[in-house]
Amino acid sequence: MSKSLLSVAQRAVVASLALAALVLNADSGLLASDLLATTDFAGVAATVQRYAEQYGPKHVLLVLDIDNTIMSMDSDLGSDHWFEWQDYLLKNEPNSPHLVARTFPGLLEAQGILFDRGHMHPTEAGEPPLIAKLQKLGIATVLLTSRGPEYRADTERELKRCGYDFARSALPVHDVPKGEYLPYDPAKPEKSGLSPAEVAKYKLGPPRPVLYTHGVFMTAGQHKGIMLLTLLDKADRDIKAIVYVDDNVRHVGSVFSAAVQRNIEITSYQYQHDDVRVQRFEYGDKTAVDQAWQTVKQSLHEVTAAKPQLSEAQLNGVRVPSRTWRPAKRRFQRPCCGCR
Repeated sequence: MSKSLLSVAQRAVVASLALAALVLNADSGLLASDLLATTDFAGVAATVQRYAEQYGPKHVLLVLDIDNTIMSMDSDLGSDHWFEWQDYLLKNEPNSPHLVARTFPGLLEAQGILFDRGHMHPTEAGEPPLIAKLQKLGIATVLLTSRGPEYRADTERELKRCGYDFARSALPVHDVPKGEYLPYDPAKPEKSGLSPAEVAKYKLGPPRPVLYTHGVFMTAGQHKGIMLLTLLDKADRDIKAIVYVDDNVRHVGSVFSAAVQRNIEITSYQYQHDDVRVQRFEYGDKTAVDQAWQTVKQSLHEVTAAKPQLSEAQLNGVRVPSRTWRPAKRRFQRPCCGCR
């Protein structure tokens, strides 16, 4: 499938999400809110500056995803698209020889190993200086990531390596624990700025621990729109406009809808800078990534053999994929050949 056709499908999904959110919240009057797609972060920065001129810098919030948005893995192994592929196989093809782990906890463990050993680069070379310029204007920022708190050290290491410092512009909040905490109580959602209707609508079950530190909100794979609302409920600034950027259209829509529900103007961007790379991975041969995983696994066995105190549980359920993957459903349109 050509990139142009895929872009049409993406725009259709984005448009449907925007229309649904605006129709459901027509009384809010926030028809200036928008849901867009871009490959160029300069346009994002221009939108932030426009909001700053309209509302004042202290009333504007820049919210950013991490993976394939402000940073990308140097290798496909351990990347966001690699993890999405593995997660899809676990859910839909649990016996696939492609899998590197037999369980989701095992996949998270493998991801942690790859984060620890791998490095990242700015997804777009100009992002660090553009973001630094916005920070100097007094714009508050939040990194809203699906990563869990267990990846904090590796995440902060790579942010520093890539030239980012979000601690200096972190959205100031009150009554948020310094360590891990549960973002809401399903029995008393009002204490976290949520309503019983939202708990029911989004089928929120028992929450998982999250962490907000140095401007990074690690949400452990939970609904990003809901997670942002719980943080905004504790914000020390009156946020009137949000600019949100994420490569995943589902998260783009969820944060957009959450902001509109709170009468906050928002421009929510699906960031497509890495789309060509992701498509090459999805549709391409996996020999290189398979061999890379074999190398990592072998090195782990060697470390375990040299240091018996490191439990074999580290490798529990981990195996090496052996054949080529067919594109998963994470992207926005199935291949015309009928492959998954």
